[in-house]
Amino acid sequence: MRKTLFILTILIFQQNLYSQKEIVGKVEFHKSVESEYRILESFPDGTIKNLTNRKHKIKIEQKDSISEIKTDSTGIFKFTTDSKKNIRIKVNDHSPVFNETFEFDFNEIRDTLKLRISDKKLAVYRDSIAEPEFYKLYSEKQAELDFENGIRRIFGGGGFLADETYKRNKLLAEKYNLKYEYLFGCIVERNKIRIINRYNEVMKKFIGIKENVW
Repeated sequence: MRKTLFILTILIFQQNLYSQKEIVGKVEFHKSVESEYRILESFPDGTIKNLTNRKHKIKIEQKDSISEIKTDSTGIFKFTTDSKKNIRIKVNDHSPVFNETFEFDFNEIRDTLKLRISDKKLAVYRDSIAEPEFYKLYSEKQAELDFENGIRRIFGGGGFLADETYKRNKLLAEKYNLKYEYLFGCIVERNKIRIINRYNEVMKKFIGIKENVW
């Protein structure tokens, strides 16, 4: 009898072991803006690498189960589950600028889960703190409000743009019936230029401009 119970225990243990699935994930940050004009880029390559290669807090939600772990210093984490329910993974849920949420169909998981997080939240936060008054005037939200109120405009200027780009943008303004404002005559601060670039991108989306503004 004892021998039978022992064998049954082993079989149940093996069955549970084999029913578990190990899942591997990797947190990776990426640039929200890449441009031939480095001044427009959100963060340099080195910063993106450092954002990825750090320990991140991971919250795993699967049906009624919630578990919390951390990645290693390269952004990699592992966990096992015996449930076949869909998985929600929250990365850095405690942070307003490093956070992101991902959802996966359990049956479609075949390889390492790539959790790619844009650096945009951090970039916007940095620029808004550095130039708070300017940010209020030309934030992405303000671009939305301007468009809703019938204001159609894009900004340009700054010494980093070629004359050909300036001339091309003047033609774009005529093509799309909008105002092209040369704002950067004396503005050289990187934060302000990045803020304006994001404003332009929102306005381009609403107006339907496919061409590059910068």
